Amino acid sequence: MRAMNIPARIVTGYQGGEPNTVDGFWVVRQSDAHAWTEVWQAGQGWVRVDPTSAVAPGRTGAFQRLAAPQGVVAQALGNFSPTLAAQLRATWEAVNNGWNQWVLNYTQGKQLNLLKNIGFESPSWADLSYVLIGIIVLAALLGAAWTLWDRAQHDPWLRLLARARKRLAKAGIESTSATSPRQLALQVQAKYNNPSGSQGQALHDWLMQLESQRYAPSSKSTSASQQSQLKQLKQQFRQLTWPA
Repeated sequence: MRAMNIPARIVTGYQGGEPNTVDGFWVVRQSDAHAWTEVWQAGQGWVRVDPTSAVAPGRTGAFQRLAAPQGVVAQALGNFSPTLAAQLRATWEAVNNGWNQWVLNYTQGKQLNLLKNIGFESPSWADLSYVLIGIIVLAALLGAAWTLWDRAQHDPWLRLLARARKRLAKAGIESTSATSPRQLALQVQAKYNNPSGSQGQALHDWLMQLESQRYAPSSKSTSASQQSQLKQLKQQFRQLTWPA
């Protein structure tokens, strides 16, 4: 066309693409890369002249992609289940796109637009700071509430026994969650009581006291008295001398 003194140019870009079934974004691959020519016509401007339409009409009409070479794993997975392979690829591309949108490309403009979506008419950096502080405080409150709820779901006596087992494990006395306080007390007595002293007697007595209050409380014990006994056991636990 230039040889005939008609202005012409080469244009490169992409032809085709498809919507991702997971997040709805359009996927344009390197296999969609395409080049064509444009010529200048008076009164019309630049007009596309694509010789590919004559050679391979499917590439420009039905948006058929060039077949990309597949690896061994992709080929085996495609032969096993083409639908599964396509779904896994769409999921991976959606995750990758989400990372690009919300991490790599999460600019100041997007942050302020997010504030507009939740009700701020003209958001500023101060508004963004208040929102972030509110989110942090809310997350801390939810974490504290979860911790309190989780503790309420477990027996406080057994939690105290677990702390004792952990301390004794450092001293070489191994046990499991099924080991009773009496069994622990006997292990302590066997290991630390000897003719020259009674290093483990206090530990032995404390474990036996815990077993008695947890598994054989007095018939006159009330909830308040049991809480008081538990508090006393915790204080004694902190005062015990644990063998190295």
